[in-house]
Amino acid sequence: MSKILLPLLLLFILTIPVSLDSGCSPAPDPSLEKDLTKIPLDAVLHNGRPTLADFGWRDCIPCKKMKPVLEELAAQQRGRLNVLIVEVYEHEDLMDRYGIKAIPTQILFDSQGRELMRHQGYWAPEEIALQLKKIGIN
Repeated sequence: MSKILLPLLLLFILTIPVSLDSGCSPAPDPSLEKDLTKIPLDAVLHNGRPTLADFGWRDCIPCKKMKPVLEELAAQQRGRLNVLIVEVYEHEDLMDRYGIKAIPTQILFDSQGRELMRHQGYWAPEEIALQLKKIGIN
């Protein structure tokens, strides 16, 4: 009887799903996300890339004008720059933490998560490119 139970027991043990995950998930790669509002700011600030965060709201006219600019920038800078949109009324804690008083406000962070500069209102692509060039992103 033990000759039959042992192989069955081994088969049972081998079919149990085993997670090799240590419980720590790597930071999401924002370059793979198409919807810039789905990228969590705190998760990407320390992933070794600079970050451009746009604090806005979907019903704000200048924010709507920024969205295609940011989407194009995200596509151009894939793998070199995190680009995301923070919906301020869904993330009031971030609005308070970064002292956002008007929207849209864009904050450029270095690869360590430190704020380098901020801009309020619509930010033309050419002006963004000049600021990125200053930190070595062409």
